[in-house]
Amino acid sequence: MKSEPTNVDTEFNPDDPTLHLEYLYGPQWRDVAKIIERAAQLTSDEREQLNAAAGNGLQEGLSGLSGGAGLAGLFAGLGGASGDSQPAQIAAETAKEFGRARHIQIAGTIAGQAVSPTAGPGAEDLSGLLKSLTSIGALVTVNRAVTAAALGDLVGRGKFTRAVYDALMRPWSETIR
Repeated sequence: MKSEPTNVDTEFNPDDPTLHLEYLYGPQWRDVAKIIERAAQLTSDEREQLNAAAGNGLQEGLSGLSGGAGLAGLFAGLGGASGDSQPAQIAAETAKEFGRARHIQIAGTIAGQAVSPTAGPGAEDLSGLLKSLTSIGALVTVNRAVTAAALGDLVGRGKFTRAVYDALMRPWSETIR
């Protein structure tokens, strides 16, 4: 992963779209944007596969809810085996340490919008809510992938190792080719 920041030798142009993307997603904005764009085009089969990939850690996450961990515990547990909630925590700590917390928050929010079923008939009623809930695994998998992508140039810094990056990215990259 090579960081490609905006060229500072050129004249500042507030209309430059890459400037805005780098501001939103950080220096790895290209990788983040690729995942978000692809997530917006998921087929129903791919959604199911991402849900299955995330479902590996669902039971651990649900048991964390009863232990007082709340939704953060549920989301941290999705996407891998019980010991796999560590990569998400390490990524969050790394993002905070290197000033990228806003980048992964924004990328996660936009990825969530990309994965969410499109608005249309039934989107405002209970069936729309239930349809959204059936994509929670895909949402978590995409969120972890954009987090890894946003921090890709930090691999090897502190606890954010290649193994952590791979653990976050693997469900996405093994499902979406």
